[in-house]
Amino acid sequence: MKKFLLAICFICAALMTVSGQDKKAEREAAALAAFEKALVTIESKDFVIIVGTYQTEGIFSDNTDNANFLAFEKDHIILQGAIIADNNNTNKLTVSDYNQTTDKKGNVRISCQAKGLLINARVEISLKKTAGNLADVIITPTKGEVKRFTGEIVPRAQSKYFRRPGEI
Repeated sequence: MKKFLLAICFICAALMTVSGQDKKAEREAAALAAFEKALVTIESKDFVIIVGTYQTEGIFSDNTDNANFLAFEKDHIILQGAIIADNNNTNKLTVSDYNQTTDKKGNVRISCQAKGLLINARVEISLKKTAGNLADVIITPTKGEVKRFTGEIVPRAQSKYFRRPGEI
């Protein structure tokens, strides 16, 4: 009887590890599919990144306002919200020096120079293959503090962002 119970315990333990490996493989496959979709969206240069978490004074905080976003529209970047732009205006910046690179692991990095009426900045977007469609963004303005945030890359047509009227 003890051998029978012991055998059942071993079988249950083996099945639990197999199901755990299956879940990990499912998560990795879902992340890869989300990454591929985000990559297609980036190639179209028509996407939105709504701030998920942002860094202020070394501390990461969650964002709950869908009016804080970065939108890429062909040859323009729209920055809106105090978290991103240090003002509450809808800032339309013209993109120059656009550069997209992919490293050996398949991670994608976009860097460009953006210039507008109130903001001149270097914008860097990093998309890791293992993170799905979650992007890390660093905005380095010529004046002011560096802004760091993360958010999901979503096509503009599918995004639920709030864009204020009137652009600067």
